[in-house]
Amino acid sequence: MEGESRPPDCWVPRSFGIPAVSSGPLTGVTVAVKDMFAIEGHVSSFGLARWRETHSPSKYTSPVLARLLAAGASVAGLAKLDQLAWSIIGNVGEGTAPLNSAYPDRFTCGSSSGPASAVAAGLADVGLGTDTGGSVRAPAAACGLYGLRSTHRLISTEGVLPLAPSFDTVGVIARDLVFLRPVLDVIADEPVAARLARVALAVDLLLAGVGTATSESVRAVAMALARTLGCELAEGELAEFFLGEVGDLFSRIQARQVWTMHGPWLAAHIDSLAPDVAGRVRRGQQLSADPKHEQDADERAWRAYTAALNDAVPADTVLVVPVMPDLPPLRSASADELAEFRAGALRFTTPASLSGRPELVIPVRHRASGKLVGVGILGPAGADVELLGLARAICPPDGALVV
Repeated sequence: MEGESRPPDCWVPRSFGIPAVSSGPLTGVTVAVKDMFAIEGHVSSFGLARWRETHSPSKYTSPVLARLLAAGASVAGLAKLDQLAWSIIGNVGEGTAPLNSAYPDRFTCGSSSGPASAVAAGLADVGLGTDTGGSVRAPAAACGLYGLRSTHRLISTEGVLPLAPSFDTVGVIARDLVFLRPVLDVIADEPVAARLARVALAVDLLLAGVGTATSESVRAVAMALARTLGCELAEGELAEFFLGEVGDLFSRIQARQVWTMHGPWLAAHIDSLAPDVAGRVRRGQQLSADPKHEQDADERAWRAYTAALNDAVPADTVLVVPVMPDLPPLRSASADELAEFRAGALRFTTPASLSGRPELVIPVRHRASGKLVGVGILGPAGADVELLGLARAICPPDGALVV
């Protein structure tokens, strides 16, 4: 990664570290914690000062963080996030947007912007974040890191501020693949046994607004995984699962859930939100007032989508996909350019969110262009450990895969 002399601006105001409470399998591992995990005596920011000012300190520490501390890990600091964890850009948290050490002129993406920034800058070994619509996967891809969105409900979200509970997951970010399995072993409940035997590639997806480096990197990872499993690469047309309409469906359901979780507070404090976040909040309020038959229709469409994806990509299959169309947006990008990026990225991140599946982002250095590209490997529910095993078979233990 490119060096950068500027401070990463990844920590929230009055951030602090927490020492390990015991020794164990994670002794010596440092963690940057997204500031929405409960810590006894601390008021989480949820990405904005107004939230901190209007809430009381937590009376307990979230189980996932307690497990890490008991296993020997220490907290390097509390990291920034986009407001309400409801952005995929990385530009609407407190203060200066965190630095992307891989691309200093570009955003980290979000909403786990701070943990990704801290890990990319070498200030922590692991970032502990959340992923609802891509909030771990997009920052990992943007910053040239590994990132795991876990199977929905595999890792407890108790003590984690909710955004949209049907989609909220805990995720992990790291520079080096070697950290992910021991961390997952500590924080996850018992994974479902999975046997992966096939690798699928949506060839039509690579022709739909994806840059050359991204397309070639996705194909290279798919071929490497097929060789590892000793199977033929199954190339098919699956772009129907990545349409803009699918992203719109997810966004409607998510927005209603956000309003259900936080409506009264949001109505009272909407003036404290960035314009684009406030716009999503207002839309969530409006969508929540839709007739019941319209809301029920979206719920049915969600169930039908998941069933269709399960048929097209069965439980023994890994689907290799882009995470973003190309590089993350420039820090100088216009509002229209950021909106275009958001829509493009959600096309690729939504399938895992709607289906509850795990997705691992592999950082790839595309030799011809020099670009760092995030490639997603989407597995069946419960196959988190198996995805990490496949990645270990094709990736170096430290740093990005070169293709």
